[in-house]
Amino acid sequence: MDTPNVPSTLLDPVPHHPSAIPFPPAPGPSPASFHWPSEDWWRCWRTAAISGRYEGHQAVTGPVGSAVELRLDVDPRQGVESPVLNKVSGDFFSTRTVKVGGLTQVVKTYVESWIVDAPVVTINKSDAHITGTVRFWKGTHPVTSVEVIVSWSNGAITGAVATFTGGGVAGAPYACKYRSDCFRDVNLELDYCQSVDIEPKVPVYNSHGHNNRPADLAERTLTIESSYKDAGIAVTIDAVHTVIDDSAPGFASWSVGELHDAMETSFGKYNSGWPAWNLWGVQAGLFDSAGVGGIMFDAAAGFGGAGRGPDRQGFAVFRNHTWFTNLVSNPATQDEAWAMRHFLYTWVHEAGHAFNFLHAWDKARPDSLSWMNYDWKYDQRNGADAFWGNFRFRFDDDELLHIRHGDRAAVIMGGDPWASGGHLESPPGAMTVSGPGSDIELTLSAKDYFDYMEPVAVEFRLRNTGDTPVLVDSRLDPRYGNTSVYVQKPDGTVVLHESVVCFYGLPELVTLAPAPTDGGSDGSDRYSELVQLAYGTVGFVFDQPGQYLVRAVYSTDGVVQASNTLPLRVGFPVSKEEDRFAPEFFTREVGLTLAFEGSMSPYLSRGLDALTEAAERFSGAPLGVKAATAVAQSVGDDFYRRQKDKMVKHHSADPQRALSLTEPVLASYQQEGGRSSNLAYRKLVELRTDLHAKSDDAAAAKSEVETLAKDLGSRGAHASVVAQVKELIPSTPASRSRRSAPRKPAK
Repeated sequence: MDTPNVPSTLLDPVPHHPSAIPFPPAPGPSPASFHWPSEDWWRCWRTAAISGRYEGHQAVTGPVGSAVELRLDVDPRQGVESPVLNKVSGDFFSTRTVKVGGLTQVVKTYVESWIVDAPVVTINKSDAHITGTVRFWKGTHPVTSVEVIVSWSNGAITGAVATFTGGGVAGAPYACKYRSDCFRDVNLELDYCQSVDIEPKVPVYNSHGHNNRPADLAERTLTIESSYKDAGIAVTIDAVHTVIDDSAPGFASWSVGELHDAMETSFGKYNSGWPAWNLWGVQAGLFDSAGVGGIMFDAAAGFGGAGRGPDRQGFAVFRNHTWFTNLVSNPATQDEAWAMRHFLYTWVHEAGHAFNFLHAWDKARPDSLSWMNYDWKYDQRNGADAFWGNFRFRFDDDELLHIRHGDRAAVIMGGDPWASGGHLESPPGAMTVSGPGSDIELTLSAKDYFDYMEPVAVEFRLRNTGDTPVLVDSRLDPRYGNTSVYVQKPDGTVVLHESVVCFYGLPELVTLAPAPTDGGSDGSDRYSELVQLAYGTVGFVFDQPGQYLVRAVYSTDGVVQASNTLPLRVGFPVSKEEDRFAPEFFTREVGLTLAFEGSMSPYLSRGLDALTEAAERFSGAPLGVKAATAVAQSVGDDFYRRQKDKMVKHHSADPQRALSLTEPVLASYQQEGGRSSNLAYRKLVELRTDLHAKSDDAAAAKSEVETLAKDLGSRGAHASVVAQVKELIPSTPASRSRRSAPRKPAK
C-alpha cells in the first residue's frame, strides 16, 4: 500500500523520513529567499513519527465513562523495515471505578473496534490533522467520522485529540497520550525443556548471514522481537524462563495432548482471564511425528465449553528437528546460517498463528512472500531457492492490516477462534475447480450415512492418472497444510474445516506408479488416508441432522487439485436417550480428545468421561465403536504432565484395558465386510498391534495382522495394500511403542 501523500511544510522533510522536520541551517550567509525560523522553531521541530498507539478518555468524563485506544499508521516509523498502510483504527472501552481492598481503581471493559480505511492527513508546523469515515467491524451505527489532531513540541509528540461525529452530532473529544510507536503490546513467555535448554535459546540472525537473499536487503540483526516490531507489535519476552524437566524415563517425544496440557498448566498462573495479550511458547525436543518442526495448538479446555474457551495461546518449536542440526549462536558457515535463519522463521511463523494468521495458501495467496508461507511450498511454484532469494523477512500487507488494525477480537489471544477471520460466507478457495489434464486425482469417499453424534471420517485418496511416476507428499490430513477442506452445512453455509492443531514439518514423499494401461491395478498408483473431520476450529462441524457436502483441495509441489464433491447425510436422534446425551457429547472437551487421538489430561477429563459413557451406552452402534476407540487411544498410551516444572508420568499405559475396549470394535469391523470400513479396520489393527506389543504378546499381534490381510484381500483390496499390511507385524515386542520411536519417522 502507498505511503500517504503528505503536504509540504514550512521546512522540507528529511529524505526517507517525510514526517520529521530537520534542524535549520546554522546562522550565516544564506540565500535571499531563506528566512530564519521564528524563535519557536524548537517547538515545531519533530523527531518522532506520528504513527503509533495513543490512549485516552473523553474529556467530559475523566477516568470514568468512555476511553479509546487509537492506532495511527500514516507515516514511517523509525528503525523498522515496514510499509505505511495509511490507516487509522481503534478500540472503544467503557471505564468505571471499583474498590478492591479498600483502594479505588479504574476498570476498563472492551466495547468494540473500528477502522478508517482512507484517512486524509494534513501536516502543519506543529500539529497534524487526520480525518476520515469510521467503519465499525460489527453492529449497526449511524454514519460516523473522526477528526484526530496530533501535536508535538520540542521534538516529542505531546498527544492527540480525537473527536467522533455520529449522525451529525459531535461527541466530546478524547484527550489521548502517546504510548508507543507500536500498535499493540504482547507478552511472550518462552519455556524450555531441560533436554534442549541450550544456547542459542532464541534466534539472532544477521540478515546477510546466508548468501541466498534479496540483493538489496539491508544488513541488520533480526530477532523475534524485531520481526514483530517491523509488523507494529511490541513483543516483550519474559526475562525469566521456566525449565521443564523432561527426563522422565520413557519420555522421548511429545504428543499434541501433552503439549496442550502443558500449555493449560502454564496459563494457570494468569488470573486476569481471557482474552489477553499473553502468549506461551515452549522449546521441546521431538514431536511424535519426527518431521514436525513446529506446532500451534489452537484450542483450550476448562473455560466453559465449546465456543467459549480461549484459542490461539500456545505454540512449540522442536529443537531436535533435523532443521536445527547445525544451529550455533554465532553462525560461521552457510549451513549454520541456514539453521539460524530457519530457527527464526519457525519461531515467528508459529507465533504468527496465535495472531490468527492462516497459512498463505489458505488465504488464496500461495505466492505471498510472508512469514506465513512455507519456503518449500513457494519454491515448488516459483523455482528452487526462490523464496529466500526474494523474502524480506516480513508479513505481507494484508497480514499487516490484520495484525495492526483488525478487529481486536480477531487478533488478541483467546479471542475469536483461529481461522475465524479467514473466511466469510464462502471461504477463499472453496470454489476451486481443477482444470483438465492433471496427472493427479484427489477423491473423497465415505459411507453416505452417519448416525447422529457419530464422528465423521473421510477417505482421502490420491491417484496417478498419468503415464509416468509421480512423487507426492502423502500428508493428506489438513493439519499438515497440504489439504483444505470445505463443508457445506444443511443450512447452505460453507465453512473452512481447520484442524485445531497445525503441524509445520518436512514432506513425507511417496511415489505413485503410472496408471495401468490394461485397466488393472495392483494399487501402487494410489495412496489413501483416513482423515478425521469430526472436530475443528469451528467446533463440531457435523453436529446437525441433514445433508452435507464436502470438498477438498490438495496443494503442494506445484499441484493444485480439487476433489470431487462428497455428499453425506447425518441422521436424526433415534431415541430420547441419544437426544438427551447430545449436550454432553458436543463439548469442547470431547472434541479435543477426538482431535488429539486420545488424551489423559485432567483438563479434558470431562471429554474422556463422556466418551467412555458413549462407548458403554451405545456399544455396537457406530457412535459407541468410535468412542471406544478414542478411549482406548487415551488409556493405552503413557501420558506425561508438567508438574512443578518437571515432566512426570501421569498415566501408565494400560494396554489390556485398551484391548478389552476395542474387542467389540474389532468384531464389528470384521463382521461388516464392506470396503468403506477397510481403512478404519486397518487403523484399529495398527492400534491393537501396538497394544499387543506393549503387552509382550507378539503372537496375538501377528495373528490379528494376518487376519486383517486375509480380510482385506477377500474384500478386493489391492495386492500392494495387502503387502503393506503384513509389514505391521512388529519385529520386536516394543518396536511399535510410541515412546520407543516417533510414530511417523521422516522419510
